[in-house]
Amino acid sequence: MFEYVRGVLAEKSVSEAIVEAAGIGYVLTIPLSTYEKLPLPGENVKLLCHHYVREDAERLFGFLTALERDIFRQLISISNIGPKTGISILSGIRVPDLVASVNAGDPSRLRKITGVGDKTAQRLIVELKGKLSGFPASEDASVAMAGPGKYRSEERTQAFAAMVSLGYSEKQVQAALSRVESVIDASVSVEEWIKKALQVI
Repeated sequence: MFEYVRGVLAEKSVSEAIVEAAGIGYVLTIPLSTYEKLPLPGENVKLLCHHYVREDAERLFGFLTALERDIFRQLISISNIGPKTGISILSGIRVPDLVASVNAGDPSRLRKITGVGDKTAQRLIVELKGKLSGFPASEDASVAMAGPGKYRSEERTQAFAAMVSLGYSEKQVQAALSRVESVIDASVSVEEWIKKALQVI
């Protein structure tokens, strides 16, 4: 029903974006990977949508790239994986890492995601095996498919969200993390990302 919403970004948080279009404010649930790349409130934005309908509720889920939305739809097609878990997975692991884990049959990275236990991780491997062959399994490939910007490590993304929640501006945090990523390994802990970023902010 909804392919995308294009308008002015009225508000945003780490889990939601409100886009005003033609006088209507659309509330979209988003993953952290989308949140990090959103513009500032007041600027124009286009979010691809997934319209989720059940008997007692309707929700819109928003994504900056078709790649994120396609993976989300693959995730929620799995039995007992609902939209909440799908968003949690996209917030906790980069798309290339998810694809690589599934293709390798390795659930270890998936178990670290909030809300994903051993059984769910194993089910993801089994259900998605062979279904992600068209998705990128490397950083360079994902960037090419996603367009401008690039996928970050989940630790960097979580550090970004944590520092914004502490009151630092997104511009400050983005600049600090960009300086930090040139001197540390992308897979260091969230705490290390924050510690290093606070030293240069």
